[in-house]
Amino acid sequence: MSTDSDFNPFAPIPRRRTPKGDTPPGAVPDATPDGDTAPGAAPGDAPPGRATRRRAGGPEPEPQPSVPGPRAATTAAAAVTTANAGTAGTAGTAVAIDNPDGIELAPYAIPQVPAIGWDPGTSPRRRWIARGLLGAVLAVQAALSLRLLAAAHPDEAAAMVAGRQQLAHLMHGTPVTTTLLDRINGSPWLYPPLAGAAADANGIWGTRLLSLGFALVTTALLYSLTRRLFNERVAICAIAVYAVLQSTVVVGFYAAPESLAVLLVALAAWATVFTARRHPALVLAAAPAAALACAVAYSAAFAVPALVGLALATARPHRRPGPAALRALLLAAGTVVLLIPYGTLGKVAGWSPSHGNAPGSAGAILLSTVQWGGLFTVLAVAGTIAYARREQMNEHDAPSTESVPVSRGQRALLGTALTATALLVPAAHLWTGTSGALFRHLGYGMLLAAPLAGVGLTRLVGAHFRHPQLGILVWVALLALGLEQSTLRYQDGPDSGRLLAVLRVHAVPQGRYLTEVDGLAEYYLGAVSKPEQWVSARTGTEYRDAAGVQHHGDDGSTAAIRDGWFTMVVLDSTAPRATDRALSAALAAGGQYRLVAQFTSPTGDSSTYKVYLKH
Repeated sequence: MSTDSDFNPFAPIPRRRTPKGDTPPGAVPDATPDGDTAPGAAPGDAPPGRATRRRAGGPEPEPQPSVPGPRAATTAAAAVTTANAGTAGTAGTAVAIDNPDGIELAPYAIPQVPAIGWDPGTSPRRRWIARGLLGAVLAVQAALSLRLLAAAHPDEAAAMVAGRQQLAHLMHGTPVTTTLLDRINGSPWLYPPLAGAAADANGIWGTRLLSLGFALVTTALLYSLTRRLFNERVAICAIAVYAVLQSTVVVGFYAAPESLAVLLVALAAWATVFTARRHPALVLAAAPAAALACAVAYSAAFAVPALVGLALATARPHRRPGPAALRALLLAAGTVVLLIPYGTLGKVAGWSPSHGNAPGSAGAILLSTVQWGGLFTVLAVAGTIAYARREQMNEHDAPSTESVPVSRGQRALLGTALTATALLVPAAHLWTGTSGALFRHLGYGMLLAAPLAGVGLTRLVGAHFRHPQLGILVWVALLALGLEQSTLRYQDGPDSGRLLAVLRVHAVPQGRYLTEVDGLAEYYLGAVSKPEQWVSARTGTEYRDAAGVQHHGDDGSTAAIRDGWFTMVVLDSTAPRATDRALSAALAAGGQYRLVAQFTSPTGDSSTYKVYLKH
């Protein structure tokens, strides 16, 4: 029995013995049946075997170490490559093989090795795991939004009051008496009736649950379109970072048109990506969703250039500039044409972020942008740069199936189209000098930039999850920022509960009230007043004085204050500065009103409510 110690690395390699009669045609026999070649013997002579040497009485020679030389290695490689040719012949036909040293050949051939050691294509197991992770992300997002419990914001209250009246008008023909329709930066016939129906069902809670449903569907659409652009891994990373952002968490539980508009933008982007491999005309399927988003909330116009760029960048079956440009042109033209009816196109074109919002300094706008979306934007821009430089195999399902490789320019175009909105929204607010509703408008840019943020997080983790701790660190940082910022967003307003308590005490059935806090009193004080008793100072007042002169806008409000026409005046420091200053000056100069209450946010925010009552 041999052991490991008996192993001799220099032992001769055993050779296959060729039986008599099996010598290939044309080959010269150079070995005896024992495999020992007699030096100097003629080809036909049989050298003496081991038994002959033993009978001669001579000592048996020690076996000499035999190390196969370069020729043997080369011949072995050649034998492997010709193994298939040797076995391809029939059983009765011998095939000559260049094997002069008689090295035993393997009875098989090594198959061709694939380029990669794993299958990049999708599989049922991957899909079900990804769907399970999608459900977990949606659960986390819902939990983050549901914990935000507070009274209605003035914008939410205005949407619900206007929606109730619009719904009553549509169903029963009741006239609309409220002036809060101008407070809604969108069509009064789209989102407000939905909010009014939800408010009739379950108050502010029902309206916020409606927004939560919109937000969860948006995240699911984001997962689907990112999976189509890349794969499941990038899609999970994209929704994981998107679901914990402040804008996602707050707008997902906020009764405002932006919650529905963001969903429609996601639907338009999904349709654009879904039709990328089909006829260019099919991109028109995304136009209704894009136009409807702009009609629901005029701020959705921020996302239209990105959608057009996405249509250009995802023209995969064509690759030529002509069909790709045709897709982009069709989407832009279709969106514009659908916005023409009812004058919606003019309203969208004339809308500005400063409409109805307080002004802000450039430093405050930049600081808010960095706080609310700085880390996410850096991650998305880094993902864009990394993706444009080099396309990695683990970011796509099956890159080998692509008939034409994606060039660096096309990858840069896709990344730029998706991340541009995240930079366009803060730039527009800086240009108009307002920070109002910035946290809601950032949602458009973050939605479209989320796929590239997923790429950035994937590159940070590395192939085969080489550095998972880096991805976890970034996600935890985004989660912590989202938790804190969303909580502060609900706390950084004046104490509306105390304000409503004061208004409830001083409200009378026949009173007339001027307020910069639109919606709150109309929604919460419906038992002691009617919506038409409250006049919005943000939209101005139509007032005719004792001399018969008609006043409009801010001039009408100040003239009515000078004449003591209003019973009570409520000011809000977040209102447009020109309006707030004019009303404050009129209250101080008239001498007919006294300050009865003033409330500032408990977190030290600059927002302040002031209540003036007529003597």
